[in-house]
Amino acid sequence: MRWAISTLTVCAALLAAPANAQQPSGAIQVQELGAVDPFQIGSRNVLPSNIWSSSDADALRVILDTLPASSSQGWRHAGAARLAERVLLASGEPPRGGRDDFALAALRADRALAAGRVEQVYQLLERTPRLNQSSALSRLHAETAFALGETGPACNTAESLLRGRDEPYWLRARAVCLALAGNMPAAELTADLARSSEGGGNFGAYFDALVLDRGLPSANPVSTGLELAIAMTLAPEERISVAEGAPAWLKRAAARTGPAITLPEFLDEALEAAMALEGADRAAALAAIAQQDIDRLIAAEALAARFDDAVSEGRFAEVARAYAMEIETIPINEQTLVHGPRFILALALEGELERAWRWREALLSGPERDRPLQEMNGNQDAQTPGAPGMLAPPPASPSYPEDDPWEPPAPAIMVALDMAIGIAADDIGSGPFGAILAARAEGARPERLAQLAGLAALGASVPETVRVQLLSAGADDGAAGREADFASMATLSLVNNSRAETLLLAAGLIETSNGSAQAYTLASYLLERAGHRAEALQLILEALAEESA
Repeated sequence: MRWAISTLTVCAALLAAPANAQQPSGAIQVQELGAVDPFQIGSRNVLPSNIWSSSDADALRVILDTLPASSSQGWRHAGAARLAERVLLASGEPPRGGRDDFALAALRADRALAAGRVEQVYQLLERTPRLNQSSALSRLHAETAFALGETGPACNTAESLLRGRDEPYWLRARAVCLALAGNMPAAELTADLARSSEGGGNFGAYFDALVLDRGLPSANPVSTGLELAIAMTLAPEERISVAEGAPAWLKRAAARTGPAITLPEFLDEALEAAMALEGADRAAALAAIAQQDIDRLIAAEALAARFDDAVSEGRFAEVARAYAMEIETIPINEQTLVHGPRFILALALEGELERAWRWREALLSGPERDRPLQEMNGNQDAQTPGAPGMLAPPPASPSYPEDDPWEPPAPAIMVALDMAIGIAADDIGSGPFGAILAARAEGARPERLAQLAGLAALGASVPETVRVQLLSAGADDGAAGREADFASMATLSLVNNSRAETLLLAAGLIETSNGSAQAYTLASYLLERAGHRAEALQLILEALAEESA
């Protein structure tokens, strides 16, 4: 049977819904909105409420200065960037000496933009109070809003700014807003005031095209959020190109542009059409097919293709976590078990351990509905571990007809999957997990050695050969000066019980070392001592997923 849908129009598929700002615990307090500090607003609610207040404002400023800026190409190490993003989007009382420090709040938002997604930072700044008192905070809000096509909020910010209104950026922004509102004389006058200043990039070419109703100046790729907003207005159905040296976040925002994709009516043909697409169009189309409820087998194929692309992009952990819940309604059979290893990794990343274990059992022993009748009538409960996600000896292999035996994946793949489930369950101290680590330690590559080193720092039983390899690697490579600086600063922050500082420095330590085993050892140790064992396990699990996917 061919399932059909009337129309499948694909929009951007990787937008994350904004989380509510973290609320202070204890008795309900009433205070004026103007008294709320920017640090008390966040997009994530996963870290303690004293995440910022346990740090000193001056020390935090120094640390934030060392992290990649929003004007850069971003982070090299995806796991370190995700850790930094979780911290930078957290909410809590402001740092000591940092209340109403708008420059520090802007530095936090800038680093969050470099580490994560533009949508998250835009939502953070949308809820941040008193933006109009800070040109720096307002500019970040306007730039992210312009880049996402949210010209209304961006223009409201440009108009309501109290300080710095005559800065060249704001003159350019108000000129665009006036032009979009149809007030061309005022727009051109305001733009003329900005033309004599430096740092305008391609603004002149884009603004002239806007007011003169010309086409897109394709010879001048966009380099700012403001230019991207003009480009989207000039060519709403075109994919907008971005300058090669543009910030990483702007490139990801520009990938959202282009015409809406209308896929064929029948799902099998829609999947074929999606597979023929490229880039952001392919990602959005595959995500839309993976999320439909008409045919979950076709959804499984689309999700598997999306995961394939994420692996080639070095973004498996990020994408897998975003779509892990789609696996819940995918049937477990021979067709879908082909993609079982990556589905299990995605479920482990999202903490869905019971379902991850069900897929793991089917991957090892075969899908239940395909088993022979005598096997189905056996004592299946004896093959299920006592607690989901906890490691146990593998079940006995079922007896299949000789002409159709079930072949599980290679032992190395099963070891990696069991390791992922064990890390997600924090079962790293058990005997079975020790055996898994011993198997993983054989011929460990540098990235795998880093995972083992991090687990050792968290108390896992790692073979002695790993310690020898770590010592040898340290003797050969040494520690770069900047990496050593991060290590010493992180240790001092730990001693001072400064949560945000310790977390950010752990991320910076891994980033500067590009994920070395020594960095994972120290970062994991520091995070656990600071009370963030779960974050250390997440770092290692994400590294394992990226390597094994």
